[in-house]
Amino acid sequence: MNHTELVHNIAIVLASEVKSYDLPDICSSYGLDKGEDSEAFEGKARYIERRLRGKNHLFLIDLATRVAKDYNSIDLNRMLNTISPRGIFKVSQITRKNIIKEVLSSGYIEGDLNLIDFLKRTWDLDSMPSTDSRFPNATGDIAQHMIANDDWSYQELFEDILEIYNITDEQFIRFTEQIVHPSFRGEVDPQFIEKLNYYLAKDGFKMQVTSQISGYPLYAIIKTSTGVKGEFKNLIFAADGPKPEIVISDSINNEIAIVKNQEFCLVYDLPILDGLLWSELVTWWGDKESEEIGIDVERAIYKRLIRSLDEGPERNFFKFYFKHFRKQMGNKLPALIPQVYLHYDPYVTKLVLNETRLVRQRMDFLLLLPNKVRIVIEVDGKQHYSSEDNRPSPKKYAEMMKADRDLRLQGYEVFRFGGFEFINENNVEKMVFDFFSKLFVRYEIF
Repeated sequence: MNHTELVHNIAIVLASEVKSYDLPDICSSYGLDKGEDSEAFEGKARYIERRLRGKNHLFLIDLATRVAKDYNSIDLNRMLNTISPRGIFKVSQITRKNIIKEVLSSGYIEGDLNLIDFLKRTWDLDSMPSTDSRFPNATGDIAQHMIANDDWSYQELFEDILEIYNITDEQFIRFTEQIVHPSFRGEVDPQFIEKLNYYLAKDGFKMQVTSQISGYPLYAIIKTSTGVKGEFKNLIFAADGPKPEIVISDSINNEIAIVKNQEFCLVYDLPILDGLLWSELVTWWGDKESEEIGIDVERAIYKRLIRSLDEGPERNFFKFYFKHFRKQMGNKLPALIPQVYLHYDPYVTKLVLNETRLVRQRMDFLLLLPNKVRIVIEVDGKQHYSSEDNRPSPKKYAEMMKADRDLRLQGYEVFRFGGFEFINENNVEKMVFDFFSKLFVRYEIF
C-alpha cells in the first residue's frame, strides 16, 4: 500500500460519510488544517486530499485506523490489513477463521431465531448494500439467497458478503457472544466454549460466564492479557557509539528528538501494532537502506545489531537465539531487540549534579509480543552489582532490584541471567534454547 493509495482511501471514506458543511470540523478533529469552509463544497474528496498532502506514512496509517473505527469502514480495515503481517485487529484473522470454522462445523449459528433476525443482532443489514440489483439492501439479498433459494453457503455469507474477517474487534466479539446467547440458544455444550476459548486465548481473550438469564449462563468475551498499558511511541536501540542525546520536541504530544549522536543508534519509525517480528525489522531495514528484501539485507541488519553488543555473554545470547529459532519459526520469529533505551537522564543532569537519577536507562534485550506483552532480558555483568572499583555494591544491587520491581508493576516481564551462567560456554547454547522454547510456549508463540 503506497502513500497515494492511503491518501485516496481515507479521502473516499470521509467524503462518503461526512456532509460538506461538517467536513471542516471533522478534519480539524483529526488534526488536519480546517481551511475555508467553501472549499469543502467544491469537492469533498479533493478537500480532504489537499489536507493530507505532505503527511508522513505513520500519520496516515494512524489516521486511517481512526477513521476506519469511527465510521466502521470495511474498506479501510481491508486496506490496513494488507499493511501489517498481523493486521490491525486484536482478534487476529487467524483466530477469526478458526472460530468461524468451529462454529460452522458445530452447527451453532442462529439457534431458535430466523437467520435475518440473528444477523441483525450484529450487522445493520438494512444499511448494507445488496449484491443483487433486485434488492435495496443486504436484508433482501440474504433472504433471497440463504432462505428462499438456499444457493449461498454459510461460509460464503460470512466471508464474502459480511466480510467477517474485516469487521471491527468489537463487532466480531459481539457476533461470537451472540452465537452462545441463551435467549435463543438455551444450554450450550461446555466443550464448545472450551474450543472457542482455545482460539481466543491465543490473542489474549477468554469467553466466560458473567451473569445468568433464567438460570442459563450468559457468556461474555473478556481480555485476559493486559501487557503494558499505554501506546507504543519510541524504539531507540542498538547504539554502537556515544550515547544519543534526547530532548522533548513536543511536550503536548510527548514527542522526542535526538539532537546528538543519532548516527550511532537506530530508531524504528513504523507503527508497532501488536508486537514486532524479525521479518518486520528486516523489511524496515531494507526500506531504510533502499535495498530489496533478501538474505543480504537480513545479514546486514543482523551484523549491525551485533555491533551494539559487548563481546562474550551478550553476543552469544543473541547469536544462539537466531541459530536455533530463525529457521524453525520463519516469519513468526519475534525480533530480539538489543540495547533498547527505556529511560533517559538528560546530559545536563550528570554534568551539573554529577548523578544519575534513573537507574536502568537501557535494556540489554527487549521482545515485543502480541497483546502488549513486553519481555525484558538482562544479561548481568559485574557492572550490574559492583562499584566502579569492582567492589560489590549492595546499594547498586538494591537499585537494580527496585528498577526490576518498577518495570513489573508497569506490566513488563523481566528475566535476568547471571554472568556466572555464561562461564561454561558449552552449556550456554542449550540454556538459551531451553529458555526461549519455554518462553514461546508460555506466550503461545508458534
